[in-house]
Amino acid sequence: MLKNTFMITMNIRKMNKLILVLSFIAVTSCSLSPGMYFKSDFQENKKEFVYLDDNKQTSIPVEPINLDLITKLSIGKPVPYKIGVGDGLVVTIWGLPETFPMNSINNETNTRIVNTDGTIFFPYVGEVNALGKTQVELRNILTDGLSVFFTDPQLDVSISKFNSQKIYILGEVTKPMKVFLTETPLSLTDALGESLGLKTETSAANEVFIIRSRDNGNPQVFKADMSSPAGYIVAGEFILKPEDVIYVNAKGTTRWNRVISQFFPFSTLLNSVNNLVED
Repeated sequence: MLKNTFMITMNIRKMNKLILVLSFIAVTSCSLSPGMYFKSDFQENKKEFVYLDDNKQTSIPVEPINLDLITKLSIGKPVPYKIGVGDGLVVTIWGLPETFPMNSINNETNTRIVNTDGTIFFPYVGEVNALGKTQVELRNILTDGLSVFFTDPQLDVSISKFNSQKIYILGEVTKPMKVFLTETPLSLTDALGESLGLKTETSAANEVFIIRSRDNGNPQVFKADMSSPAGYIVAGEFILKPEDVIYVNAKGTTRWNRVISQFFPFSTLLNSVNNLVED
């Protein structure tokens, strides 16, 4: 009799525990509104996509920015600045004061603006295609051209005005803007600093997106988590490229791509964002 009473008591305890577990699941399930979901390690690491149409026929994967990605794609490796249309160039020549006076080195009239066709004119050399050249490459071209008339010309090329390459910063930042790139590489952390940082009350710091063009027409989309100091450290290794668009999502907005996808294709996006930021 005592043994039967003990077994009944143990069964009741097990049943009570089962009821508590089922009750917890039922309560938490009811508390989730449509579209919401439990966060789990699996879901947080699940591949994200940007859908460019409502039918989800065209999608672009979202790559999380981390050290593995930076190493894999060499995103953090800086590349030499490529001269573009509108850049101002100054050519300094030593040892030929009668032909190229040194006192005009810093003179505004000595600055040559790259024409819309990518060329500049330089005495004794004529029209030179500067578009897409680095400073070293253009220096070598001018040196070869001047060598026809002068013995061992010594010259250097510097960029006095950076006007051709820029990135855009949009969304929940203190100051949406475009930033002109220079010969000094610009990281994601530096760019957000230029815009005076994220809006603390409205920005989703873990949803900072970078949209980057590719030759095939479809952009790359990267995502940075700036909600912790570690995120800023990693973002400091992510070097931006010309025409990158940084978009900081707002809190509580899950379909950020609805805002961005309306501007695609990418060329249309660049034309649009140029009117949304301050000079």
